Amino acid sequence: MDNLVRLLELAYASGCAHATDIMRFGFEREVQEERSWFSYLYGWCIHVADQVAYLDGIIQELEFCYNHMSEVQILMEFENGDGIVLLDSIMYFHTIREFQTQKLTNLRIFLEVSAMRLEECMLFVSRFNGM
Repeated sequence: MDNLVRLLELAYASGCAHATDIMRFGFEREVQEERSWFSYLYGWCIHVADQVAYLDGIIQELEFCYNHMSEVQILMEFENGDGIVLLDSIMYFHTIREFQTQKLTNLRIFLEVSAMRLEECMLFVSRFNGM
């Protein structure tokens, strides 16, 4: 029933009862949906890449502090266990960074597949536009 309703909706929206017009209109809608999904994924990739860069900065600062404890102690007071806490923090942020990097890799693969799907939809629209 859902497919029938969608077909009737497409027929009404296209303003024509010809099957090719209805199919072309359906593929045009599919292209619009795929473009919006692709845009969303691309924005998400940028967001995760920014998070990875931010985590890189935090890790560099923490590693600098850990590697130069004597200089850092001049600026702030350290207690006995602070070195271990600093090392734990570095490992924690490394773990988060690895997770975000893997997420970014997966998102990029998904983005690539979505681009192929978008091309496929656009190919079908161009076929129906040629009719």
